[in-house]
Amino acid sequence: MNDKTALIFYLGIISLQYIVKILKSIIKEDRPIKKKTYGMPSTKSATLFFIVGFLVLNYNLKDDTILKLFFLGFLGVLYKLYYKEHSYKQIIAGGILGLFYSYIIYSLSR
Repeated sequence: MNDKTALIFYLGIISLQYIVKILKSIIKEDRPIKKKTYGMPSTKSATLFFIVGFLVLNYNLKDDTILKLFFLGFLGVLYKLYYKEHSYKQIIAGGILGLFYSYIIYSLSR
């Protein structure tokens, strides 16, 4: 990863955190278990799938590597479902947001 790509990656991750926080304060959807924070969209899911999308878009990866990255992304959020910290809807929304935002960042950096 060169310096420009690394900077774009970190700025993308940081700005995504703010976007998710703003969306949570607007949507105000509770988590499946009682917590003081809202659950929609899932921050972890958005972050993991932003990373997956960023890697796929910025590097010439083989198909099996892309599948492995998506599988690892799904594994990374499964425990959130198991412990009922997020609903399926919150996980999927976060994943879609992360992938979409990685595409936006990729497009703006070209």
